[in-house]
Amino acid sequence: MGHVRSYTRDEVLRLGFEAFCMGIDGAHYLWHGECGLIEDPETGTRLLLDPAEMPDRKWVATPWGEMELAEVQPAVI
Repeated sequence: MGHVRSYTRDEVLRLGFEAFCMGIDGAHYLWHGECGLIEDPETGTRLLLDPAEMPDRKWVATPWGEMELAEVQPAVI
């Protein structure tokens, strides 16, 4: 399997592509554009509208996010 590029939270927000992340607490995050979802084993799934709730960890582009990034590369990355 090849190398998977990871992105910072700030890159995900600045570039606006779809990406996912696993939080330190085991919650799964999905973000795209201006909103996202959190799937938390403790509290269930909920909508995220505040980017401050996104973990500052490694984010990985989804297949759709990869297509979005391909449209803007290499101009902004």
